[in-house]
Amino acid sequence: MLQVRAKKCLAGFELELDFELQPSFTALFGASGSGKTTTLNLIAGLLTPDQGEVILDGSILFSKGKKINIKPRDRHIGYIFQESRLFPHLTVQENLEFGLQRLPANERKFSFDEIVEVAGLTGLLERTPHALSGGEKQRVALARAILASPHYLLLDEPLAALDLPARLAFLKFLKDIHGQFNLPMLYVSHDLSNVVSFANDVIILDNGRNTGYGPPYEMLDKLAAAPLISREDIPNILEVRVERHDTARGVTLCRLKHLELVLPRLDCAEGEKLLLNIPASEIIVAVEEPRGLSASNVFRGTVARISRLRERVMVEVNAGESFTVEIVEATVARLDLRPGKEIFLIFKASSFRRLGNS
Repeated sequence: MLQVRAKKCLAGFELELDFELQPSFTALFGASGSGKTTTLNLIAGLLTPDQGEVILDGSILFSKGKKINIKPRDRHIGYIFQESRLFPHLTVQENLEFGLQRLPANERKFSFDEIVEVAGLTGLLERTPHALSGGEKQRVALARAILASPHYLLLDEPLAALDLPARLAFLKFLKDIHGQFNLPMLYVSHDLSNVVSFANDVIILDNGRNTGYGPPYEMLDKLAAAPLISREDIPNILEVRVERHDTARGVTLCRLKHLELVLPRLDCAEGEKLLLNIPASEIIVAVEEPRGLSASNVFRGTVARISRLRERVMVEVNAGESFTVEIVEATVARLDLRPGKEIFLIFKASSFRRLGNS
């Protein structure tokens, strides 16, 4: 658990924090200037609070009253910045090994080979940073931070320079890293769609104060009051396996757990794993099994939850895989949608967006 009760004044801006975060994948959400980066810097020890305390898993990192201020390098906290900050003169392997240099062998939680494989860096070890894409650089930065065996990981909008497909793929990767290694993360974001789609919890900052904390769908009322709600689509990120190509029909068949997806013909090998995105607004809902459709994908599901974000309505549906569907309020009434109701989800093959390989 991360506990922060701290005040900091900076050039007319006052940050006053009072929260306790469970060890999950937590989004720190707020407008520019609300104090998100300053919050991370206080936790990491790059800034010293004027008052208060910072405690991680019972260990005091800072306490004004007890005159404790642990140095940043001794806090066991990883920090990923907006820029990857890799050493340009070192290879990927040498950058990664830097995260191990100060750590005795008996304190290392992860093996070098394990993290390299999970981060998809096996074929990049001999390259230097200038030969990497933006997404590859951030994967190296993340792997380097993990190899230092942190107890907590802070991420200050590390995806700001990436395009949407790369951003979504990297967020899926972060979520998988959190789940696989049980590594708590605090991820700064001002993108509501990312918060709703990927975070286990969200803490909201508004003008230097934390105003709410909890699972994203339980915080929608507070999120809706934030001054930066965008219209960006809510993504559904799917990890699928290519089953086969049907040349006669011009389609590719993919497997998502027990669901078979029909996609336009893809240039990939059978057995390959892909990351796909189906935007929430591209999914059609029916209350009766549809027939005679041009759409190739129809799945039976059950409404799990209906949430509202201003005029937007998000319906969570369990169809063996969880999907979020965005509809309008009138559709809720017309179809009498409610939790527990059986419905059908309809996906056009052309609605899927390929993000890359898994």
